[in-house]
Amino acid sequence: MTHPDGQWQLQAQILHWRGDTARGGAIAATVFGAAVTALRACQLGAPKQSPSVTDDEPTRMSAVISGPVIMHTYLVAHPASSTISELTLWTSGPAQVEWSVINDSTVLDAMVAPLCEAYIASCS
Repeated sequence: MTHPDGQWQLQAQILHWRGDTARGGAIAATVFGAAVTALRACQLGAPKQSPSVTDDEPTRMSAVISGPVIMHTYLVAHPASSTISELTLWTSGPAQVEWSVINDSTVLDAMVAPLCEAYIASCS
């Protein structure tokens, strides 16, 4: 469901590769790397947009993209379960409700926790 300009939109996705986690985990890590690279380069295809990576870890990242569209995105690779989780919120036009500042690590931790529960023994 889409909302009018100025209202926050939400997209959440979980991608999971079935089968052997050695293979699926490698695929998840590769896809994560490609997604981070694409996000860093988004200004090349959309010059009015400006990406800023706000948390950059080997398997977790968050970013804000500013411009005509304002986007907050969070991405987690969980190779132990062959899974990637993504959460993105965006608005076009001036936001009717200002963005509440939340620590990026808090959001990223909250995204990993259900994966640890769903894939038993995948977290230490």
